[in-house]
Amino acid sequence: MKVSYQWLSEYVDLRDMSPEQLAEALTRGGLAVDGIAPRNQGVEGVVVGLVRDMEQHPDADRLHVCQVDVGQGELLKIVCGAPNVQPGQKVPVALPGAKLPGDKQIKRAKLRGVTSNGMLCSAAEIGLDTRLLPQNQTVGLYILPEDTEIGADIVQVLHLDDYVLDIDLTPNRSDCLSIRGLAYEIAALTGKQTTFPTDIDVALPNEPSPIRVRIESDRCTRYDALVLTDLQAVPSPLWMQMRLLSMGVRPIDVIVDVTNYVMLEWGQPLHAFDAGRIADSTIVVRQAKSEETLVTLDGTERRLDNDMLVIADPEKAIGLAGVMGGENSEIHSSTTRVVIESARFDAPSTRRTGQKLGLRSEAQQRFEKGIDPAVVRTALLRATQLLVQFAGGQISGGVATATTDAESALAQRVPFSPNRCRELLGCDISDEMMHELFRRLGFTVVEDSENWIVNVPSRRPDIALAADLVEEVARLYGYDNIPSTLPLGPVTTGNRDARQHILEQVRNTLVTRGLFEVRTYAFTSPEAYAPLQLAEGDRMLNMIPLAYPMSDERRVLRTHLLPSLAEVARYNLAHRVDGGAVFEFGRTYEADALPITQQPREREVVAMMWFGTLPDSLHERARPYDFYDAKGAVEQVLDGFGIDVQYERAQVSWLHPGRSAAIVCDGQRIGFVGEIHPTTAAGYDLSTTLYAELEVEQLVKRHTTSLLVESLPRFPGARRDLALVVNKDVLVGKMLECIDGLRSKREILRSASVFDVYEGKGIAEHQKSIALALYFGANERTLTDAEIDEAVQEVLQALEAQFDAHLRG
Repeated sequence: MKVSYQWLSEYVDLRDMSPEQLAEALTRGGLAVDGIAPRNQGVEGVVVGLVRDMEQHPDADRLHVCQVDVGQGELLKIVCGAPNVQPGQKVPVALPGAKLPGDKQIKRAKLRGVTSNGMLCSAAEIGLDTRLLPQNQTVGLYILPEDTEIGADIVQVLHLDDYVLDIDLTPNRSDCLSIRGLAYEIAALTGKQTTFPTDIDVALPNEPSPIRVRIESDRCTRYDALVLTDLQAVPSPLWMQMRLLSMGVRPIDVIVDVTNYVMLEWGQPLHAFDAGRIADSTIVVRQAKSEETLVTLDGTERRLDNDMLVIADPEKAIGLAGVMGGENSEIHSSTTRVVIESARFDAPSTRRTGQKLGLRSEAQQRFEKGIDPAVVRTALLRATQLLVQFAGGQISGGVATATTDAESALAQRVPFSPNRCRELLGCDISDEMMHELFRRLGFTVVEDSENWIVNVPSRRPDIALAADLVEEVARLYGYDNIPSTLPLGPVTTGNRDARQHILEQVRNTLVTRGLFEVRTYAFTSPEAYAPLQLAEGDRMLNMIPLAYPMSDERRVLRTHLLPSLAEVARYNLAHRVDGGAVFEFGRTYEADALPITQQPREREVVAMMWFGTLPDSLHERARPYDFYDAKGAVEQVLDGFGIDVQYERAQVSWLHPGRSAAIVCDGQRIGFVGEIHPTTAAGYDLSTTLYAELEVEQLVKRHTTSLLVESLPRFPGARRDLALVVNKDVLVGKMLECIDGLRSKREILRSASVFDVYEGKGIAEHQKSIALALYFGANERTLTDAEIDEAVQEVLQALEAQFDAHLRG
């Protein structure tokens, strides 16, 4: 937030504090000042001049010779090439010897044979920010108001002897989004007194308002409106324009400028409507209708939804509450009758509306952080005072007001223990000192033995707990004044727990296989799950909505990591990355039903994705990633923890039915691996993509650190290959489990594996051929053929009995 040092000095006595000292005090108090910029960019010797007369230059079509009065008794002859120069104008005049921004020095000089005794200046030439000036003030000379004193120093006239502080406010300090709030803060930090201007003196007519106000939504707790007539849309006073410029606000006309000025002064956003364009002289604060549209002041048609709060008349919406006004009620140069709005809108609702529509305004920034309910009426009267004074306005009727039961109290009571405060800060601050610090903050204290009740004014919504009051004491007492001490008590050396060790081991394993770790949002949208084609009732569709989403694309908690990683893959492929492999440790959140009535199920998983092609390397040529890349990574992770698993058919709609598997351990599924279904992949704009997932809880639960070490066999082993025909629905994993179960009776049977699966010629249509390798061996002798044949027959009998398997002929 940019703040004028001069403007602040009118609200708190800063005569003995330079801008640098003020910045240091604010920074020490928690309001970091990022920079201090002088408004004077090097202007010296520039005064106000009146163009008395002008004539065409005798030797140049685009130059004029002007006679300029700068209050020195005689007119100065100055050559000017500005297209807008006219007699009777008051303009900045750089006299000989004057300095301008950029180390420019003005000298007496001849221009095409005519001596020029200075230079008439544009806004840019005297260092004004032309980006914020009206268009007519950026071309040619900068025209000053008619009542500007001739010969006055332009630095004084334009308040260029000011400094602008750039303050980085934290989100909780909405009270400092105004000159008034900052004045309170400076007074509290320095012990100085605030010097607010005199009371606002506005005589309201003793008659009803010509405008009616009605609130139909609980997202507006107060709405005040006042009608002014006979207004003139003239430029605002020069001092007001300069203050707006110093705060980074563009001056427009007196009506708009006054509403902006009061917002910066009091922190209360205001809005002015053209009263003649409000149907039936009635303002209604309501929720927008579904698919309702409004053209806002920036000329953009906005499509609204019923979550948005609007200002309306009986026929149409005329503004987005707290965000931006509508073009259909905009003030024009011919407007003479206006309605000034001062209201209090719901902060989360204002923020959501701005986010959905991609709008951001100074008013919205204040409403979404919270405004002081005590100044809603005061700010309206202050704006009225200024409009009557500078725009010739007449007040028509009293203030039309509407409130709801939700209108909050103007102060809140917070319990506070001085002894607990001293314990937390480790500093012996007296009760008297705490009393004084609270007094400087504008808080009042009610003592009850050792416990206090502190009454906090409504301008400080960030103070709600005793801990907040302790922080205020520490800030004002000074963090530098709190002695530094070493922690008392035993020191415990930190260490990683088992889960952290496991995650680190998984991370190292995957990184060595060429995968990159990514971090994605835990927030997503239901639309991101559409390619998964989930069946109705699937728990993955029970996405928990966020109360205050950061955007429409991040409005629910994710129930799976696949859409998040698919977004990463799509982004990389769109940026001409041929392919890659990524993984993420993330949490998912599933509710049994919506709306949620009990704690949602939270899972932590490690998800992996391979997309595109494996790049060329010394070891192999570029090729598409395939199922075995994913399965190999999963097996390496599991082997590192000594976890034995089986692979079963994965009944998952978004995985390829023939190239995927469920990972099972002791009958419990602990993950998936496989190729994403082509339809699902296409929904994410991806081609062949592999995905794998392991549950972290299962890795922690089933990992083992003990390793079984076996000596190398002293005697040769033997291998027997079998080709068995079984029905297609027989799972190979179940056959291997059956063989493994025989090892307790036949110790010479060491292991079994599959090395081929065949379907086609010579095999019935409903069958397949499984080629098994059986491995035999003994530690104390060499096996005989008879022993091996007997064991093979036992395997065949078991497989025939359980799976109707028979040797392929």
